[in-house]
Amino acid sequence: MLLQIEVLLLITTLVATPLPLSIFATVRAEEKHTVPLEQIVSGGPPPDGIPSIDSRKFVSVSDGDKFLGDSDKVVGIKLNGDIRAYPLQILVWHEIVNDNVGRIPVAVTYCPLCFTNQVFNRTVNHTVLEFGTSGKLYNSNLVMYDRLTKSLWSQALGEGIVGNYAGIKLEKIPFDVAFWKDWKQLYPNSKVLSKDTGSARPYGADPYGDYYTSPDILFPISNKDNRAGLKEIVVGLENGGLNKAYKLEDIEKLKVINDQLHN
Repeated sequence: MLLQIEVLLLITTLVATPLPLSIFATVRAEEKHTVPLEQIVSGGPPPDGIPSIDSRKFVSVSDGDKFLGDSDKVVGIKLNGDIRAYPLQILVWHEIVNDNVGRIPVAVTYCPLCFTNQVFNRTVNHTVLEFGTSGKLYNSNLVMYDRLTKSLWSQALGEGIVGNYAGIKLEKIPFDVAFWKDWKQLYPNSKVLSKDTGSARPYGADPYGDYYTSPDILFPISNKDNRAGLKEIVVGLENGGLNKAYKLEDIEKLKVINDQLHN
């Protein structure tokens, strides 16, 4: 399975009572913000408690075969002839990789809580930013921060939500989510993110356990939508401010869905 997508995420249908404001959000209460501050909650770890990968190393496809199985998923990027794969089994422990692909500064991001994958251009207003995990969540989704201004960014929205960059959107970079078997067949010369990340993590094990299949949502969300299952995986499309979601099971069944995205 190889999907060209912008966002892969979970539709959730639970409404929860917001948790108390964190200290981080409280001290920023007078700053510019585009979302209700009470909906930005602590995910548990402190800022950078989930460490981004900033000094990345890559291996060949043959070396990738030593730790990746055919059914393992990777986020794949192809920019200006530079082809790279980022295994989810590594991203689940780090959530952000600050990289340069095809001479473009990018942030490869993954939020395990909602299975949202996004790749962004790290250049904003001619300034290259470096992103880290803030330890906060907005609608049960990763909140990143940039290390220059400490602004907070919603990973799912691809937009600054608190601080100097509030309201600024990041440029999205096309990517694929693919099974390792498919990716390596298409791109046998691909670079593969190495497990040599500088952090001691049990790559191959998933810290979220059965969260993906359990009925529980651990953190508050603000929207109730009963059109899909609690943790239904969808492919989300955005065009000109319009959004539409397609169930992954429908795409896998039909292979091709011809549709229009307009008012």
